[in-house]
Amino acid sequence: MLASCSTFTGTQHTSVPDLPTMPATFTEASGELPSVNWWVSFNDSTLDALVEKALANNYSLKAASARVEQSLASLRGSRSDYYPTVNAELGKSRRWNEDDTTTSQWSGGLTASYELDLWGSIRANARQSEFTADATVAAYRTLANTVAGQMTTSWLGLRMQSENLILLERQRDRLTTALTVIEGRKRSGQAALTDVWQQQKLVESINVDLQSAKAEQAIYLQQINLWSGQADAVVSDDTLNSLTTLPQLPDNQSGVSLEALKARPDVQQAFYQLQAAGAGVAAAVANRYPRFTLSASYTGEDSELSQVFDNWVANLAGSLVLPLIDGAQRRAEVSRQKALEAEAVANYTQTVLEAAQEVQEALVVEDRYVHTAQSLKDQLDLARKTLQLQDMYYARGQIDFLDLLNAQQELLALEKQYLTARWSLIQARIQLYKAVSHGQFGETE
Repeated sequence: MLASCSTFTGTQHTSVPDLPTMPATFTEASGELPSVNWWVSFNDSTLDALVEKALANNYSLKAASARVEQSLASLRGSRSDYYPTVNAELGKSRRWNEDDTTTSQWSGGLTASYELDLWGSIRANARQSEFTADATVAAYRTLANTVAGQMTTSWLGLRMQSENLILLERQRDRLTTALTVIEGRKRSGQAALTDVWQQQKLVESINVDLQSAKAEQAIYLQQINLWSGQADAVVSDDTLNSLTTLPQLPDNQSGVSLEALKARPDVQQAFYQLQAAGAGVAAAVANRYPRFTLSASYTGEDSELSQVFDNWVANLAGSLVLPLIDGAQRRAEVSRQKALEAEAVANYTQTVLEAAQEVQEALVVEDRYVHTAQSLKDQLDLARKTLQLQDMYYARGQIDFLDLLNAQQELLALEKQYLTARWSLIQARIQLYKAVSHGQFGETE
């Protein structure tokens, strides 16, 4: 699908700027987080197939792949200056004389020219094209990582809403059962009509939540179609109906190596842009020096085509072109290229810092939701026990409806919060995987 670029050997690169001191989060050891096909960590074969489909069919990725091909073609073009240019010529002329006669003359020959790269201008231009192509490949990998992340989020979001629908159905059944008890107590004169109405209102609120969950589920399905590059249904009804709950997260290693950070495609892109800027400076400087070109020709002329090269002339020449007065244009171009290099240095440093911040934020957010989810789970267990007792006390007439209503509402809220916390935890893990991924998915060398 995509051929990786490699930098020239034996050439001097622009020095990478010294980075600010990284936090202790970034260790010298190899990171434990997956950087290749990280979505398989969720142990979901359907997700694996969907991501592979997205990487193969997404139109934004296809456009990015075309941009890579453009840059590689430009690279091949820049390398052509390493070789001589050879042209073949063949022509015929006719002359009308004063005595009404005509004469024809055939001419033909070969010409060749070659510029000696005395100051490294050709080499610098080729290096600039090479690094630009590398940066384009890195941009493709950044987008591939984004597509994989969006597909993973959409699919697991679909699973989350499926679990939410199951939860809401269970909540509605539980509230409907309680409504039956309250209506029975109303008929026996042990409960007020307002108790029935409040319970009916609670049941109806679940119906509204069910409609919202179904709408969210439909949106996730549309997103899956979008990232797959298709307008019709990618997920079958059977697959949709078989969805149950969110997956369990694999254990997380908190350490992330600095090398893993530098391997991020956006950091790589900034690095190659820095190298390309340095090559641009070298090319601009070399352009201020003389250019030496060798040229050779082998030509012949005759009135008969078959005898053109019987009368031939060979020529070998060398030319030296030295820029003398250009209104300081070349000097200004050197200054401009140096400013571009300074910009690239700043961009590279900023990109590394932003990458580090993104990884740190993902780690902090995940740690927060780990503790939040555990706390909510503990609260949820207590709320279920409380409601179980409150149901029994209410049926015996030992508490009034308000106590039961409060217990029901508390359990409903905690169930929603717990599901939301688990979903936020999964989203944080997806973000962490993306933050340390190099995006080299399905590439051929």
